Amino acid sequence: MINLPTKDKFGNSYLSYSQISTFLKSKEDYYKRYILKEPFVSNKHIDFGNKVGKALQENDYSLFMKREKEVLNKVTRLDIFERKTILNYDDFYIIGFIDTCSEDLTKIIDYKTGGLKKEFEYVSEDYNQLVYYALSLRQETGVNVNEASVEFIRRKGNAFKGEALTVADEEPIKIEIELNENRLKKVYYETIKIAKEIELFYLNKLT
Repeated sequence: MINLPTKDKFGNSYLSYSQISTFLKSKEDYYKRYILKEPFVSNKHIDFGNKVGKALQENDYSLFMKREKEVLNKVTRLDIFERKTILNYDDFYIIGFIDTCSEDLTKIIDYKTGGLKKEFEYVSEDYNQLVYYALSLRQETGVNVNEASVEFIRRKGNAFKGEALTVADEEPIKIEIELNENRLKKVYYETIKIAKEIELFYLNKLT
């Protein structure tokens, strides 16, 4: 059994895309958040993203201005929201939640918000969140995801200057995520290596 810092109530080790992404970007941040278990501190950017995500899930835009509602009404909403996924490996698993997906699970969408040029983060091949969702769904149900995308909602305002954050007056950006077999296999097997790196990092911190 691989020994990771996050475990469920049964003692089984697990990861999430956020954990993997944090570890690859900053081991110091990973150490603080997932090993030291320092309390998560939100900020206005995260709060705004959660506000938009909740509005899209509930189809309730009452907290937004008219022009913001017009933009949010253009964002694609599918049949199911916050669909839980689990990708099982021999010694650990990866947990996730799909923002929205079709009833037959062949189409999945992840909502993102951000400022200028933030959308390019999701064009990169390093962005694998929806790849994990597709792998999880195929493992669980046998269904292959045919269409995966990020729908990016531009954020307006500068929180550092005390400005309110709002939905920018521009069309949502749809970013198609490639799900070819080579990419699916690459991510699947690379994740085993990453999990072992996390385990080694974790055990070294314990000594």
